[in-house]
Amino acid sequence: MDPIFRAYPRHSVDISAREYQVILSLLFSPKMLKGNFVQQLESEFSRYINVNNSIAIPSARLGLFLILKYYNYPKGTEVIITPFTHWSIFTVIKASGLKPVFCDINENTCNIDPEAVKRVLNNNTKLLILTHMWGQTCNMGEFMELKQKHNLKIIEDCAMAAGAEYLNRKAGSFGDASIFSFGKAKTINAFGGGMLCTKDSRMAEYVRNILLSFHYEKRNMLSFTIINSIIANILTRPRIFFFTLYPVLKFLNIRDPYNPIEHKRESSIVLDRIPEEWKVRFSNIQAAVGLEQLRSLDKRNERRIENAKIFDSILNEVSGIRIPSCSKESKHIFLYYAVYIKKQIDLNFLRKELIRIRVDSQLNELTGPRELEAFGVNPEDFPIFKGVSRSLLIIPNGLYLSKEDSLYIAKTFKKIANSPF
Repeated sequence: MDPIFRAYPRHSVDISAREYQVILSLLFSPKMLKGNFVQQLESEFSRYINVNNSIAIPSARLGLFLILKYYNYPKGTEVIITPFTHWSIFTVIKASGLKPVFCDINENTCNIDPEAVKRVLNNNTKLLILTHMWGQTCNMGEFMELKQKHNLKIIEDCAMAAGAEYLNRKAGSFGDASIFSFGKAKTINAFGGGMLCTKDSRMAEYVRNILLSFHYEKRNMLSFTIINSIIANILTRPRIFFFTLYPVLKFLNIRDPYNPIEHKRESSIVLDRIPEEWKVRFSNIQAAVGLEQLRSLDKRNERRIENAKIFDSILNEVSGIRIPSCSKESKHIFLYYAVYIKKQIDLNFLRKELIRIRVDSQLNELTGPRELEAFGVNPEDFPIFKGVSRSLLIIPNGLYLSKEDSLYIAKTFKKIANSPF
């Protein structure tokens, strides 16, 4: 059945009725910036992930920056990293004077391939940065063996994986440190910021001492950020999206004149010192909303998983595409449902066909071959990454999708994918 007067944005922003109450109670309160909720969020997050220390931070990018500063490796120390991640990871590594060593990815999961890592390990390798792609953890069993055998440090990039698990253990609890993002389209939306988790109490003390020198964001600027998220929450509900942004996207052939979710790419290069615009404390109102989101995180992740099961059941037999792969050891939360298009077609044409039937979609906006070239690295050395990064299409898997919505998206995608282009 075709759900009428509904269209489906590529991402949605989740704010519940309870969270709206929290926002209204603090938005005009003297406790908007300072209060007890930050400490409470940190404590509950530590229990949830099962780590000793959790520290609310202005951004995941800053969290990685501070972890690398704490380790203080000599210039040129090798850091193994996937070529398929957020561009800011590369920027922070470059700023820290470390040498990124890229390893190709697993074609099925898009996570870094342990076998490729084994081939490049040497005496100058001190650190692995593991990005858990789309909501599924890396193969932590193999990586923990490598950590022990080669005396490596591991940082987990959990920006897309809050609540994901490997062998019933939460992402972020395996490495020496981990970073989480609380941006708009993440599993926890706290209007930006994130969390740094670590078992190392000295690292936690080091980070907290640096954060003490930071200032709170101006109330009007923080209010603007919150209002922007509220607008995005409203506009990305299927029925409202149908009457607002969807007609604009359809008219302009998906040239994306305005996207209420995604952040624009910054061109600034991180220097040795922390840029002033990064020195902003995590606020009380953000922590209060983050607490509510944390407490419902597993329930909301299960909703995404159920949507993904519907997509899998219908798209599994479609020739020319590959649906997301989930290893038996992992709990994949499907923050993004990324489909690999094996056909030799123009993905923008496919997107136009989908938008015509009210399904918005997104191309890969993480790193691609050009980012590797900026490091003087030949993308041809990473054929799986090169192929996958150019051939992914992300289809809607938001929390506001009903079962009927998910069936419609999957069936219409199947129909178009089976069409002779």
